[in-house]
Amino acid sequence: MKIVLTGATGFIGSHLLPELAAEHDVVAVARRPPDRAVEGVVWVEHDLTRSLAEARLPGRADAIVHLAQSKRYREFPDGADDVFAVNVRSTFELLQYATAAGVGAFVFASTGGVYGSGERALSEDDRLNPLNFYISSKYSAEALVRSYRQLFRAITFRFFFVYGPGQRGMLVPSLLERVVGGGPITIQGEPGLRLNPIFIRDAIRVFEPALALGRSELFNVAGDEVVTIRDLVRLMEEATGRQAAVSHAAAAGGEGDLVGDNTRMKELLGVTPATALRDGLRSML
Repeated sequence: MKIVLTGATGFIGSHLLPELAAEHDVVAVARRPPDRAVEGVVWVEHDLTRSLAEARLPGRADAIVHLAQSKRYREFPDGADDVFAVNVRSTFELLQYATAAGVGAFVFASTGGVYGSGERALSEDDRLNPLNFYISSKYSAEALVRSYRQLFRAITFRFFFVYGPGQRGMLVPSLLERVVGGGPITIQGEPGLRLNPIFIRDAIRVFEPALALGRSELFNVAGDEVVTIRDLVRLMEEATGRQAAVSHAAAAGGEGDLVGDNTRMKELLGVTPATALRDGLRSML
């Protein structure tokens, strides 16, 4: 199968790429190729803030896996142009390219953040409540992908707190760095929101069965262990042998938990998370 992969040098993409390349012909799209090549991968150097017409993509492909997202997701409104260009416009252009290239499947990486929050595990059929510009851009891209279902199989993944070695700047590695370095940790509420992170090796296992799925579908990609932020910090204390400097602040009004129901992932894709949080955190050290 010939697969076009965007975001190939990102956190999920860099772990997924060698797995795909072992079984398929991969054309990897990134702003710049990595220092270390992956055998058998054709690299296309392209910035998705620019028109896709400038990219040298193959005339035919079997599938597209669209992982790329703007790195300026925290910079609103200054980064809004970049977020819209990468998250929304490039998704539309890739969908049009997919139509012309005759693909059979289009896989899109979204976020569990589109649900907003809830008091129970959120399922794929629950109402959405995107709370900021970045999440709204992901929701908009989801709607575009869904509109092409009559032309090819459209698969959307809503990822919940993917974590693992090599990750920077996100919730789990940021907390872990503070525990290791003795920096202060302020948790909103007591004991903080509940979440169910998924280890990167488990998260990338969803792609292969999704590419083979015979229909369009939407999946939450989330772990089995539900923890509060305080629970998560305790596991980090255990893994590092250090005591964290934790304080609590009043939770903002209207905030709830962000726990994804992963039943559909397990039943339709056959993917059950295999890495315990304790072990995943230790691997990051």
